[in-house]
Amino acid sequence: MNNIRGPVLRLDAQHAARSWRHRLAEPLTLFGAAGVLIVLVILSSTHYLVSREQAAIKRQIELSIGDMADTYEARVLRSLREIDATLKLVDFVASQQRSDILATLAERNLLPPEVIFSVSIVDGQGRVKERTGAWEPATQRDSVPALPEAPGLLVEAFSSAGRQQLLFARMLSHGRDAPEWVTLTVGADYFVSGYNENALGEQGLLALVDASNVTRIGRSGTRLYSSIAMALPTYDEIMSSDDTPFITRWQDVERLTLVRPLFHFPLSIVVGISVEEQLTRAYPMERRYWLRALFVSLAALMILGLLARLSHQLHRERQRVTDERLRHAHYIEHLAFHDTLTQLPNRAYLSYLVDHAIGRYREAEGGFALLFLDLDRFKSVNDTLGHEAGDKLLKLVAKRLLSSVREHDVVARLGGDEFVILLRHITHREPVTRVTEQLVAAIQEPFSLQGQTCLISVSIGVALFPDDGADEQTLMKRADSAMYRAKQAGKNTAYFHEEPSR
Repeated sequence: MNNIRGPVLRLDAQHAARSWRHRLAEPLTLFGAAGVLIVLVILSSTHYLVSREQAAIKRQIELSIGDMADTYEARVLRSLREIDATLKLVDFVASQQRSDILATLAERNLLPPEVIFSVSIVDGQGRVKERTGAWEPATQRDSVPALPEAPGLLVEAFSSAGRQQLLFARMLSHGRDAPEWVTLTVGADYFVSGYNENALGEQGLLALVDASNVTRIGRSGTRLYSSIAMALPTYDEIMSSDDTPFITRWQDVERLTLVRPLFHFPLSIVVGISVEEQLTRAYPMERRYWLRALFVSLAALMILGLLARLSHQLHRERQRVTDERLRHAHYIEHLAFHDTLTQLPNRAYLSYLVDHAIGRYREAEGGFALLFLDLDRFKSVNDTLGHEAGDKLLKLVAKRLLSSVREHDVVARLGGDEFVILLRHITHREPVTRVTEQLVAAIQEPFSLQGQTCLISVSIGVALFPDDGADEQTLMKRADSAMYRAKQAGKNTAYFHEEPSR
């Protein structure tokens, strides 16, 4: 930076006659002008820093709201999927036996914790036939809402003893004369219990809304809300917004808000952060900037250098925090969707890929094949050489499976010695047969474990979409059934669904 220097006064005979007041006035005037310039530079620089800090805070809010929406969406989806899985499990058991359905599941620890969740089976008149859990309606007004005779997952909200409840229900498919439902009841605040005041502040927002944008449950600070409409975009507008936050005003607070519909569920999550509240946290720092500017106006070089250094450090720190958050988010995402031993996609990621492939079929008219693989004689290797050798064998098997399929195919591990392969763009059996032959041949090759040669084989079951099923559950079930037929036929082979025994 350039130093601001006053002019040098020359003294000669003409100036010698001037009074000392006149000689002093000129440098003081110039120094005053330089001082004003310095003050203006410092004030304008300070104003720039404050504005940039506010812009950085707003940008940080935009990044944070995306991270928090990812975390909240994952948590709610996991809870909803577990709830739906429980309802489907009860439906399945109900199709096998007529009574003591919930008791049977409770004995096997297959129901969620009774302290939080209540599972019931109710008839068409709303009478409870079986129940687990602590919840019971306190009054007639607190009774279970009437349920429509409709397939799929139903979500209803109601109040019990002054506490908002959410009820999830499925109509039982046992085929009896009178309709019955299996219901799961949980306190609505369960879905906003992860509210973090350090991140969201006292005026932030977590909420679940239905298709009409009415809150099933919402939380801001310590306050809970329910059955209140929110001024949110329509579903089509949200889907076309490219996941961009927008400003909303709800309960007299303006927030930067992000809305995400939940996959396969009639609900959306809402995450909001009060920009004004977050900016208020920066006011003490802004006041320090201005005080420093006032005190060090005469020492412009030092102050400007210090501010530049502080700005650089703040930028580096924000960059470091942002990079660390991104690395952590990628790591968490990898853990959530990959098997920790083989690094292959896990069941959750496979389910997403299969659903995506089904959706692509409707657009591109292309099918796919689902291969269910189970290793033969793996247990004997595990028992003989130990679990460490068994883990190494699974890693080697994973590498051979990957090398035996095409680049755009997917190899996933369900657990234990079970693998599933998704073969994309399949319209007939011939290419599938070639792949299964390659897989069988690859696994037949000897493995070297702990200085010993081990021989195993693989049994494969194949289901084709859409010929053998229109959804993931049906395809997996039929591929698994075909795999068992392959084992019964002598192992080390592959069977298609509905293929006659050899």
